[in-house]
Amino acid sequence: MPIDTAQIQVFVLVFLRVASALSVLPVFGHGAFPPIGKAGLSAALSLLLVPALALQLPPVGGTTLEFFLLGIREVLCGVLLGLAGQFVFWAVEVAGQLIGFQAGFSIITSIDPNTDAQSTVLTQVYNLVALLVFLSIDGHHVMLRAIADSLRAVPIGGLNVGAPLTEWAVFMAKGVLADGVRMAAPIMVTLLLTDVGLGILVRVAPTMNVFVLGFPLKVAVALILVSLTLGAVMSVFTFQFADFTRHMPSFLKLLSVP
Repeated sequence: MPIDTAQIQVFVLVFLRVASALSVLPVFGHGAFPPIGKAGLSAALSLLLVPALALQLPPVGGTTLEFFLLGIREVLCGVLLGLAGQFVFWAVEVAGQLIGFQAGFSIITSIDPNTDAQSTVLTQVYNLVALLVFLSIDGHHVMLRAIADSLRAVPIGGLNVGAPLTEWAVFMAKGVLADGVRMAAPIMVTLLLTDVGLGILVRVAPTMNVFVLGFPLKVAVALILVSLTLGAVMSVFTFQFADFTRHMPSFLKLLSVP
């Protein structure tokens, strides 16, 4: 049985897009997901997608340099898909960072296995709960479907990185910051009022050591409020993800050549 070189090239290019997307997407890009598992899942998805979508190579000269440039385009396309999926989680992370900073958790940081960066304990709690909610609403299936849809909307070699994509990224970044502040606002306001109350207490009783009293008080208030509002924050996260899913087709159009 002769080997179709063109189909092998198509498989390699699709594998590059899928593997680069899975390395960044939520859940699949987590540090707890083993690299061999990502590679195996990427290969399995590529084997399913190539014949199912009847993918073909773009009209190119067939040189090694052109194939290498196509590979770079596919890797970049996959990374952009993965980063787009992370936007909703970044809003939760911003909320956790803001609350943790104002509550005093910023003095205790650890390495987040998802990002390999230092973050507060509260931020990691928010991220882990968001991951559980993400799995419960089949968000990982939505992301895998988005990868398959990208091969229809953005054919192999059809990536276009232009001004509309930059504008979309800026718009989403503004939304992430705004959503993060909205999630953290009730707790931030309460902690601010706690600081005001401690300031008044210092004026009333100057001999009281407000530093010894204030830190555990703010931690206790923050933990109580987090436990009370965590469900509401995850409801907002679910709504944001549903809104992001509705706008996914328009995002894929931004990636395609006009």
